Amino acid sequence: MPGDEVPKPYVLSKNAPIAKKWESPLREVATVPPLEATAQEKERHRIYSLLLLSLMRRYFNGNRNGPRGVYPWRTGQREDDGRYAGGDYLGHNIGALAVDGSGDVIDFDFNHNQIFNSSAEHAEARLIRRVFSLTQIYDDWQTRKPTDPPRSKGYSTILSDVTVYTSLESCAQCSGVMALGQVGQVVYLQRDPGTYHIGNIMWNLTAREAGGGEKAQIKATAPRPIPGSEIDLPYFDELNELYRAYYQAVRTKPFHEWKGKKDKTGALTAFLCTDDALGVFERARKEFAGLTKAKLTYPKYRPKKPGAKTNQEVLAVAERFLQYAAEVGRRGTPHNL
Repeated sequence: MPGDEVPKPYVLSKNAPIAKKWESPLREVATVPPLEATAQEKERHRIYSLLLLSLMRRYFNGNRNGPRGVYPWRTGQREDDGRYAGGDYLGHNIGALAVDGSGDVIDFDFNHNQIFNSSAEHAEARLIRRVFSLTQIYDDWQTRKPTDPPRSKGYSTILSDVTVYTSLESCAQCSGVMALGQVGQVVYLQRDPGTYHIGNIMWNLTAREAGGGEKAQIKATAPRPIPGSEIDLPYFDELNELYRAYYQAVRTKPFHEWKGKKDKTGALTAFLCTDDALGVFERARKEFAGLTKAKLTYPKYRPKKPGAKTNQEVLAVAERFLQYAAEVGRRGTPHNL
C-alpha cells in the first residue's frame, strides 16, 4: 500500500556514506571506532585540554540563579556577606578552544546564553563564527591581480586542519556548525547525555575512505569526535561520575533555594556550577601550572606537517595564551598572539 515503502536516502551515489549506513542498526551508526593515536599525540591533546580546563577555572561562575539565596552544592563559593562569588552570570560554564594544524592556539569562546537571552549562544558555535571572522580579516582584494591564485582554499575548507577542544560534548547545533566549517576533529572533556551521540552519528554518516591499501584514511565533512578518555585525560571520567552522582542526589539536596522555592534541576549546566565541578577545573589548572618541559614525556615530538611545533613548543604557546587570556579578563575575547 502507498506509504508502506521504506524511505530511501536522498543521495546521488550508492557509495555515499549515508547510503552504506542506511540499513545499519542505530548502535553502529552512533559508535565511532577507537582513536588510533600515539602516546606522543595523546600528550599533545592533553596539553590543550589542560589549557581549556584552566580557562574554565579562570572564568568560572556558578551563579546560575543569581548571587542570592542558598546553593547547597556551592558552600565553598559562598562569601562572608552571604552572597556567592562570580558576579553576573553571562552563560554556562562551557568553553571551547580552537587550535590550528601547526599547534598554534587560534582563539577560545564560552557559552553566553544568559547575557543574550538565547539558548543558541553555545561555545563551539560562537567560536567557529569567531574563527571564520579572524581568517578573513586580512582582505587583500585591493592589492591582488585577477590572475593571482586564491589566497586560501575557500571558507568551506579553511578549518580542515583545526582541532576544537570543548569542555562538553557538542550538541546538534554546534556539531552542525563545525560540520559546515569542516573542522577536522573535536576533543570533548565531558559527556552530555542530552546530545544523543549526534557528533558520532554525523561523523559516521559523512565519513568515507580516501586512498587505498595500508595508507587508506578516513575523511569526513563532520569533525571526528574524540572523548577525553581516548587521550588518557583522567578528568573526563571524574566529571562524568560527579555529574552522575549529582543527578541522583539533587532531588534530596536541591541545587538552589530562594524565598521558599527549591530548584531541584538535574541539568548538567547546574552541575557545572557546583563545588565538585569547580574542584576538577582547579586541579586541572594546578596540573597545567606545574607542567614543564621536564614533565613532558615527549617534548621533542613534532607532527609530520610543515611548520608544526613540538610538544615542548606547544606547551609554551599554551602558557602564553592562558596568561594573555587572563590579562584581557573577558570571556572569549582574546585572539591569537
